[in-house]
Amino acid sequence: MRSKLHFLLLFFFVFNIIYSQKIFKAINDQDIDKISKILEKGEDINVRGENGITPLFTATGTGNLKIVNLLLSKGADANIEMKSKGTALHMASQEGFTQIAKSLLENKANANKQDLNGWTPLIYASRNGKLDIVKLLVDNGAAIDTKANDRATALAIAVAKNNTHIARYLLDKGANVNNLDKDNETPVMYCASGGKAEMLNLLLKYNPDLTITNNAGKSVLDIAKERSYDQITIILQGK
Repeated sequence: MRSKLHFLLLFFFVFNIIYSQKIFKAINDQDIDKISKILEKGEDINVRGENGITPLFTATGTGNLKIVNLLLSKGADANIEMKSKGTALHMASQEGFTQIAKSLLENKANANKQDLNGWTPLIYASRNGKLDIVKLLVDNGAAIDTKANDRATALAIAVAKNNTHIARYLLDKGANVNNLDKDNETPVMYCASGGKAEMLNLLLKYNPDLTITNNAGKSVLDIAKERSYDQITIILQGK
């Protein structure tokens, strides 16, 4: 009897795993009818797949707003974390899916959630140059100067990636132009080390402190000279 019970429990466990995978396949196939039928049969809307992903996270990755809205209407939790501690909003922000991000925020997605690297949705959007997402997140309470594990902020990442339009917006919203990362480097130092003249000219309009030195004891001017960026050096010497 015990062996039969064990077999039945094992059967149902395996069956549930196999069945739960159907919803992920249906989402990847973007088959809305099939997704609806699976949910009607009682599938857990927040079932976990590989790496802790949920149907909502998977749907967000496809960029299909209709599927995302269907899952949200059926009670999908917008704040469930993957193994990376990232959420569906991180994915939408990274990929620039503005309408999906809006739907997630309307369903109480946390705009300030940090993943394992300390990155927020705003940092992902800033890195990838997704200005519409950046604006949406800020309008929905995203903290502009949240620091990642390496002490970088959304502005620092935008500067590092030379996303001038993002940097300008964040600065206008009050981002700290003198943010210090783990190496005690500021955004203007990123410009000096990367030869980013246009970005440097933008940052200079917001009165950055040019006397700050990094952990190696070097100022922004020292870095520019060391890298032989003459244009950067000339700009800085004119300040």
